[in-house]
Amino acid sequence: MQAKKSLGQHFLINLNVAHNIISLIEKNYRVLEIGPGRGALTELLLNKSFNVDAVEFDSDMIEYLQNKFTGKRNLNIIQSDASVYALDKKYCVVGNLPYNISKKIIVNMIKQKQFIDKMIFMVQKEVANTMIAKLNTKEYSKFSIFVQMFCNVKKVFDVKPEAFWPAPKVISSVILLEPYEKSLLNIEIDKTFFDFLTIFFSQPNKTVRNNLKKYIKLENLNENLILNARPRQVSIQEIYKFFNYLKERTWV
Repeated sequence: MQAKKSLGQHFLINLNVAHNIISLIEKNYRVLEIGPGRGALTELLLNKSFNVDAVEFDSDMIEYLQNKFTGKRNLNIIQSDASVYALDKKYCVVGNLPYNISKKIIVNMIKQKQFIDKMIFMVQKEVANTMIAKLNTKEYSKFSIFVQMFCNVKKVFDVKPEAFWPAPKVISSVILLEPYEKSLLNIEIDKTFFDFLTIFFSQPNKTVRNNLKKYIKLENLNENLILNARPRQVSIQEIYKFFNYLKERTWV
């Protein structure tokens, strides 16, 4: 089975890496596997008696998996796009995500975090570094804040290109996400906050004042140090507090 470049397919072939990923999953979970590919993780999951729902977009790959795992009653293969797939039961979600849509898949899963106990994803190292990015780093972004607002996230280990076939040109990382019941702030987050973040981070190297001036009546605001900061210099807690301040006064 050949990898399809258009789908960003890089199949995991290193069994040590596969075992290390599976070791992060407790026995009592039902597993949703995203992008099973040629079944490296799937086979280990089935051998350990996990019940697996595997979401695969590629119809050719589905046929390959059906032939490979004929008779496996604890495997349910679902043809769907994981970036829009709707969950209906509680899962541990695991997957070697296609690089080209990894962020979309992660966002879709986090938006359904009420169905998820934990997520274990293999992504491009650059994406992983964005997900765990700290204040005052170049990687700190809207996506960092979205992930960290709803999940405790940590990078577990890096994976070299030769662990895959075909080998990608980049290093990958395994990321562990554990959703908060509500959020990092232990409150329900206003959905318009993320629209605000798009504006807040629209030009990361400009000041917050510069990014907001087209949308907000700055002359109505009390002088605020956040306005003179760069977006990467403002913590999640400070941004959300500032968002609520603006919403009460001048947001248009």
